[in-house]
Amino acid sequence: MDCEHTVNSESNSISWKGLAALIIILIIISIIAFLLSSIEGFLAGVVVIFIGFLLSFFRDDIKRVLGLSTKQKEPTPVAKVEDDSLDKLDKMIKLEMDKKIAKERQNIAKAIAKYNEKPKKHLKLGFEIVQEATVLLALLDQAKSQAIQSGNHDLIAHYEQIAEEIGELREKYSQ
Repeated sequence: MDCEHTVNSESNSISWKGLAALIIILIIISIIAFLLSSIEGFLAGVVVIFIGFLLSFFRDDIKRVLGLSTKQKEPTPVAKVEDDSLDKLDKMIKLEMDKKIAKERQNIAKAIAKYNEKPKKHLKLGFEIVQEATVLLALLDQAKSQAIQSGNHDLIAHYEQIAEEIGELREKYSQ
């Protein structure tokens, strides 16, 4: 019973700083309402209600700025993930990235085949090859950065080799 009394007395106690801050805020709102009442009474009421809404919405932030709140903003909890699930996630991401890279390589191969078949459209098809190569280089950069993060040095070398080949193709067909 004594423990409940101390908890209630702490939560019901009035902070003089909080009361002073509340009075100052109410005086400021009253001054704004008085100034607006000369324009239109209804408009002043709407503005004061809107200001009250904003104050109630940001009341925790205002308390913290005034130093009245003892509650600190709690960091968002981070879910603990097991190493196995991280490995599975890395493998899934790598698989998806490899699928995208393979698809872009196929697109480039198709564009090169068209380029060789239709000599009259070399300019247009060369531009298409350069665009596809640029997209593939961006994907390779992403894949290389993921390989760096996972510490897989074999993949880094593999992606760098593909990037060099695609860079050479890009230079060849950009002329």
